[in-house]
Amino acid sequence: MKLVNAKQMRQIDEAAIHKYQIPSLELMENAGQQVYESIIQLVSKKDFIGIVCGIGNNAGDGFVVARKLYDDGYNVEILSIGEEANMSLDCKVNYNKCTTLRIPFVDCMQSWDVVIDAIFGTGLSRNVEGAYASIIEKINALSTKVISIDIASGIDAATGHILGSVIKADYTLTLQTGKIGLYMYPGRIYSGHVEVLDIGIPQQLIDEMDSTIYLIEKKDMKSLLPSRSIHSNKGTYGKVLCVGGSMEMSGAISLAALAALRSGCGMITCAVPKCIKDVVACNVLESMRIILSDINGHIDKQAVIELKPRLSAYSCLLIGCGIGRSKDIEAVLEVLLDSELPLVIDADGIFALKSLLPKYKERKNIIITPHLMEFARLVDKDIQEIIDNPIQEALAFTERYPYITLVLKSETSLVVQNRKVYVNTYGNNGLAKGGSGDVLAGIITGLYAQNKDALAAATLGVFLHAYSADVLLNEKTLYSMIPSDIFMQIDDIIKSLEEDL
Repeated sequence: MKLVNAKQMRQIDEAAIHKYQIPSLELMENAGQQVYESIIQLVSKKDFIGIVCGIGNNAGDGFVVARKLYDDGYNVEILSIGEEANMSLDCKVNYNKCTTLRIPFVDCMQSWDVVIDAIFGTGLSRNVEGAYASIIEKINALSTKVISIDIASGIDAATGHILGSVIKADYTLTLQTGKIGLYMYPGRIYSGHVEVLDIGIPQQLIDEMDSTIYLIEKKDMKSLLPSRSIHSNKGTYGKVLCVGGSMEMSGAISLAALAALRSGCGMITCAVPKCIKDVVACNVLESMRIILSDINGHIDKQAVIELKPRLSAYSCLLIGCGIGRSKDIEAVLEVLLDSELPLVIDADGIFALKSLLPKYKERKNIIITPHLMEFARLVDKDIQEIIDNPIQEALAFTERYPYITLVLKSETSLVVQNRKVYVNTYGNNGLAKGGSGDVLAGIITGLYAQNKDALAAATLGVFLHAYSADVLLNEKTLYSMIPSDIFMQIDDIIKSLEEDL
């Protein structure tokens, strides 16, 4: 699903009105009808429902909803904020319909069971202050179900930033297509469960919109699965070489290798320092090994000579998991970069990459998987700048390095390539454990070895990793799940995708 900002949604609305001759009042009526149909699945006729409306078209949607609920016998009251004289034209039309029907209007908050937020829509661009802020704070103080129309009032639709005060919604019923701010932090925290409602705008208008930001959805993942043929062998599905590990982090390379195998690659080899060769042999029975020279528990620069003549035997490379930050890692990474083979760089491999980026700006077939702090260091920016504007910062990086596919890991992970951004909202904080990133790197590498498509491998890999954590909540808690649980769920998830084919 394509995600848009407020300006883009306004352009879509205007095109529907002028190009397709759909009257604006008809769109508002459609929006109100769809919101009403969703709301009645969430409330009962015993509930007292308060609809809080501002003065714009979002409020107009709220007035339509009030009318439909009232006509259907629900207990409805309207709290209208702002002067009638300042209402948008369509808003005022529907306000007048509500007054004609004698739907009860109130002057202050009541003891409602449900609050419907129709204060501000996606067009909000300034901080919420004064009476509006006071009302929002009072709504949030109620122990009541809160349903926002289109976007929770106070969220910037383009960024997810909070504009002063903000509604804490349990549900957001957004119109026609997703808004970026609903899925990015901190806006995502305040949006609750998001449902997208079709209000009759032609899909062609959304498809033609120049937004290049998309939501990762399970229904789209089946097309990214690498194909499997009866007439095939282990070499058909890729030969992966994982370079990494150290005395302090001997498990990381094993987690990555097992995850790559579980995602379908045909063969796996772990190139590890001599000091952990037996640990890896015991942890990954299916793996072959290249035993590298080491010094002080880390891969030594002698590994350059040991690896270089062997690389041509592999179809995909992974470096970084547990490798550490010894001074020799940069030389090892440089050998892998020189190979031109598909390459995934994770963890301390990204640390080593920083000084090499200018030299390998034109190097193709690279996926990097930094978390926010690693990315901030890579681009020489303060971490807060990345937290505040992850999409913009990710796009700026991939414009500078157009042959790199970026997986920017956070609560809302991003997959970015060639100005396209794929936003992942699956997953939970059970993934906030050491080793989860190694598993993700392994999954992506295993997929990349099979399909040779960096964007598909990164997008599907991020989904499988995050969705596995969600599935795990059926049997484990956020406290108890561990990274090695993650790749054990991949089988069932892939089965569910294949069943949809």
